[in-house]
Amino acid sequence: MKEAIVFDLDGTLVHSMPGIAIGLNRALGCMGRLALTQERVANIIGCGVRNLCSHALGYDDEAAAPTELVDELIAHFQREYSACWRQQAPKPYPGIAELIVELSGARAHLAVLSNKQHEITHDMVREVFGDHVFAPIVGYTGEFPRKPAPDALLHIARLWNIPPQQLTMVGDSLTDAATARAAGAQLILVDWGYAQGKDLSAAGCPIAHDAAQLRSLLTRGT
Repeated sequence: MKEAIVFDLDGTLVHSMPGIAIGLNRALGCMGRLALTQERVANIIGCGVRNLCSHALGYDDEAAAPTELVDELIAHFQREYSACWRQQAPKPYPGIAELIVELSGARAHLAVLSNKQHEITHDMVREVFGDHVFAPIVGYTGEFPRKPAPDALLHIARLWNIPPQQLTMVGDSLTDAATARAAGAQLILVDWGYAQGKDLSAAGCPIAHDAAQLRSLLTRGT
């Protein structure tokens, strides 16, 4: 069994996109902007709130988006999402809750690493999976740069006092893949998340199609 596993949150452990879409569209409405479809929101999740808001404003290149405009949308989104994410309660993907219980019972080290705001990440994980299952739970605070920078993943390795090569990152995107590669960690991707239109096979790692296959990859390495 893999003994040290770091999970991405959105699109990997939980289906949280509906709540994100509500918060983002409320924020866009505050600025007189048109709402986005859930499909569009799903396609721009995963690289942090600035990237999300830049894309929501129509800028595919985050660096090209006007800073003041993006900052305004970020402020609206953080306020609206903090207030509404429970409205469409995030749910674990089929079989994931049971898998986490099994891994926890086998005394595997389990952590969550997300680009989402830390407070929401922490509360969401605790509400969906309970207390004392994942330690640490790491969202974005500014202490470390967001994924795909490896800093936060390396921080988890230090907390567990193990080399990063013994970590397995489980995610749903090429951002997660780049994070694991940069840290020198092992990698498994899942294809049920928010990487629509992206070729996950480009990551050159095992890809799980459901929780049972993920369990096999984590417990037998096959």
